[in-house]
Amino acid sequence: MNIKVFTARDIDRALSMAEAVEVVKDAFVQLSLKKAQSPVRTSLSLKEPGGAALVMPAYLEESGALGAKMVTVLPWNPRAHLPAVQAMVFLFDAATGSPLAVLEGTHLTRFRTGAATGAATQVLSRPESACLAVFGAGGQSFFQVKGVLAARKIGQVKVFDLLAEKADELIDSLRKDASCRGVELLRAQTPAQALEGTDIVVTATTSSRPVFDGRLVKEGMHINAIGAFKPEMQEVDEETIRRSRIFVDSVEACLEEAGDLIVPLKKGLIQKADILAELGEVAAGKKAGRGSAREITYFKSVGNAVQDVSVAQAVYRRSREKGLGQEVEF
Repeated sequence: MNIKVFTARDIDRALSMAEAVEVVKDAFVQLSLKKAQSPVRTSLSLKEPGGAALVMPAYLEESGALGAKMVTVLPWNPRAHLPAVQAMVFLFDAATGSPLAVLEGTHLTRFRTGAATGAATQVLSRPESACLAVFGAGGQSFFQVKGVLAARKIGQVKVFDLLAEKADELIDSLRKDASCRGVELLRAQTPAQALEGTDIVVTATTSSRPVFDGRLVKEGMHINAIGAFKPEMQEVDEETIRRSRIFVDSVEACLEEAGDLIVPLKKGLIQKADILAELGEVAAGKKAGRGSAREITYFKSVGNAVQDVSVAQAVYRRSREKGLGQEVEF
């Protein structure tokens, strides 16, 4: 039995961000139209407090993508110069059940999450949006910027992080990337400065408390919230949620994991009916998205295995054209 092994570099060479946006958008459509199976992730608590292993399978019927991701989250790893989050993605042939590929999953996760933000930005933000604010300068943020740039013609990106040196590092990395050619890259000194004149906001932090004051959010903004992934975590405050049209990647998953929504729901500030649609329903034309230029739109993503498996399948298919990956005999 032979399978392909793909590195992070292979993934980058196989797909552009714009192509990944379309792949992920189609995966969300299949998920929302009940043409994909993706149970809520299984979480295993490890021996040390705070450590976890997550297993995330998915099967997309229309595209025939079958696979799973396993992720470990060990917050203390950086002290040993290891990533806090590490992952592998496994791809199978849905027709025969044969294993096809193993992909480096940490990079793929960041890439597909950026693509999800790109898809949401394409579907929900105002077409004329030109300024992006990013809260958080960690591993996800580079691809968050690339995702938005793939969807909108952005002229200015502002980065805010509590650690100024992290924001500067992200800006340096973006300056070296071809997608940011001609884009003004700035470090915001405060959350208020980041939001001033901004059209699109990305929150990509591990914060348990809101990263900006919702009273500063202006009409017409679109917010992509991708960081908070536990019921007690809130990147975006209740004022913002109350004022926004709310969209999610998966209603089921967000009601279990998204503190941004769970907290105001428990307080009675919003109702489940205020979650207007999944992104896939809007992309498929089944439900309405943004209704006017003045509305604030909010997209919450906690991540879904359909993203990982669909991107893995696209990388595998493209690899045959581009000669990517290493074939290994088992």
